[in-house]
Amino acid sequence: MKTVTVVGLGYVGLPSAALIANAGYQVHGVDLNKDLVSELQNGVCRLDETEVQEVVHKALSSGNLKAALTGAPADIFIICVPTPVSADKTADLTMVKSAIKATVPMVKKGDLVILESTSPIGTTENVIGGALREAGLDPFEDVDVCYCPERVFPGDTVREILENDRVVGGLTSRAAERARDFYLSFCKGEPNMTTAATAEFSKLMENTYRDVNIALANVFSHVAEEGNVDVMDVIALANKHPRVNVHIPGPGVGGHCIPVDPWFLIDGYPDQTDLLRQCRNINDGQAKHFLKKAEDLGLKPGSKVVILGAAYRGDIDDARDTPTELLIEALGKAGYEYATHDPHVVHMKTHCGYPPNLTSDLQEAVQDAEAAFIITDHSAYKTLTPSQFAGLKTPLIIDTRRVLDRLAFVEAGIKLVSVGAPTIG
Repeated sequence: MKTVTVVGLGYVGLPSAALIANAGYQVHGVDLNKDLVSELQNGVCRLDETEVQEVVHKALSSGNLKAALTGAPADIFIICVPTPVSADKTADLTMVKSAIKATVPMVKKGDLVILESTSPIGTTENVIGGALREAGLDPFEDVDVCYCPERVFPGDTVREILENDRVVGGLTSRAAERARDFYLSFCKGEPNMTTAATAEFSKLMENTYRDVNIALANVFSHVAEEGNVDVMDVIALANKHPRVNVHIPGPGVGGHCIPVDPWFLIDGYPDQTDLLRQCRNINDGQAKHFLKKAEDLGLKPGSKVVILGAAYRGDIDDARDTPTELLIEALGKAGYEYATHDPHVVHMKTHCGYPPNLTSDLQEAVQDAEAAFIITDHSAYKTLTPSQFAGLKTPLIIDTRRVLDRLAFVEAGIKLVSVGAPTIG
């Protein structure tokens, strides 16, 4: 097994393809994005992570990694395409179905097919296996089929791919063993073999667990705000208990996993997942929560607001499913003007119908705004001083990440709303 086709060259597929190529495999990377493929063919990696750029450049330079718009025969096929939720919060498997449909004509008996995309329970057997059956290949006898979910933290992608333990779910034990041996050939993490359905559920459970615990922290922050105490002090004390680990509250959750994966369970098992739905609503409601707090302090529709941070997490350029979009939507519907500043995000695509109004010029964004909302915990925001908000017409800042020096801003005459704390100033 020396040839690999990776379908999907995004945040996970491209670095994975590069690491596999650097381990000695001949890797054929496939993506429908013509600009992306052209860039890779010219040795350019658009992902904004130094280590990712290094491994991609090494793989391209060696000739072991090639990018194309169409697939090619191989011994191993890895499908690593996005699986978003649709507008009605159901799993959108369009890209997975398209990927396997385009791949099946190149699959032969004895090949290994791996799905890495986060998927609802049963997708590997029903969608991947179903497409193979339609092509005359038995997914239990002729081809080895596995579900092996990625576990990647943007900003630390290379280390996480190489060192995180793997869940390897096969439609058969033989398939799981072959996938295990493949991952061991280029990864250091322990491969844990199980069934495909169990592996699918485990990935959804991991991110749903995090979503639920963040929602709990956000509820605690609401109680603290009403109770006139600082939730961070309470969390620090509660977490001294040996069996307690309360998460940190904030503006909600973002990225390609946490705000998406619980919906796969809610969609598939609506009668069993009322708690999950409520937690999703709590986290997605944080933008409106903070906007209401600002309006209670005098902010009015029609005025200008500046948003600090488009990325869903600090010091990365990934704005997928960012909490910022929920704030943009709330501001747009209410009739506010707004500008979004980010030192890392150059392009941001919104799905809410309102543009991001993105800029990298902080002073321009702040100028004449009535309020500033800090949504992302970029390092650059942690050193902001009151003088950098001198352009605000009204000294009001809503710090959803607790990145500012509260005392310094209050002493400068700025009213500060911090998540989970009494308003001061």
